[in-house]
Amino acid sequence: MSDDEKKAAPTPPQQGPQRLADLLRKAMTQAREKPAAGLAQLEADWKQREVERRQAEAAERARHEASQVAAWPEHLRQCHVPAETVAALSGDKVLDTPAIRAARYVLQEGLRTLLLSGGTGVGKTTGACHLFRLAVRDEMSAGQRMPKWDADAALFVRWSQLLRASETEGEDGQLLHRVHRVRVLVLDDVGGVQGEELGPRHREFLEALVDRRDTPGFVTAYTTQLSVQRREGAASDFANYVGARVVSRMSRQGTFHLADCGTRDLRRGGMS
Repeated sequence: MSDDEKKAAPTPPQQGPQRLADLLRKAMTQAREKPAAGLAQLEADWKQREVERRQAEAAERARHEASQVAAWPEHLRQCHVPAETVAALSGDKVLDTPAIRAARYVLQEGLRTLLLSGGTGVGKTTGACHLFRLAVRDEMSAGQRMPKWDADAALFVRWSQLLRASETEGEDGQLLHRVHRVRVLVLDDVGGVQGEELGPRHREFLEALVDRRDTPGFVTAYTTQLSVQRREGAASDFANYVGARVVSRMSRQGTFHLADCGTRDLRRGGMS
């Protein structure tokens, strides 16, 4: 072959790694510009399944919340809440009272202790029992963790009943065990007649209970008709009754909320 023929011969196509890299870049560019029909359909199907999954989860949450609303009165009854208080908390619209607002504040702030003071019929018991909304346990439903009422985690008890239990044994011993163990406790109507004081034994009993209840994860509401307002140069009627040590343990900063609910009897307006 002459020199001229060698110069005129065509250059062979590019081979090796560089050629492979060029082909890969071209294929990727084409895929970005025009995805394969199969891949596009897979993506559309996946998006549709995600939409359906979210819709199913939302429907299940709505169903669960509706069932919890319907079960709320029975939950209160199982917590031994008085019938008139169950009725007051189960209506379409719960009356907005100082006691209810105080309970909502405790829920919002994650506090451990609520003391409600006021006259008969001001809604103290109703406000305190609003805290039973914290008595729940988590359960799995349709792959979701949802709260469900748990009456075993809550208890309503009157102070007079607890005093009697502290004097006896038997079944009352189970009550004493529960008031120390339940997550949410409402101790209703703590106090006696104005000027009365607890004896040393009962003060020690209440002091031990208050101290035990002041625990992270526990919530306790106390109601009393005794005044919590300090008089000039003297302690309040409530402090005189329970003693300074009980008040000190009950009102630790950052865990305690006090609400004086006044003296207006709301039952005359239709509230129990």
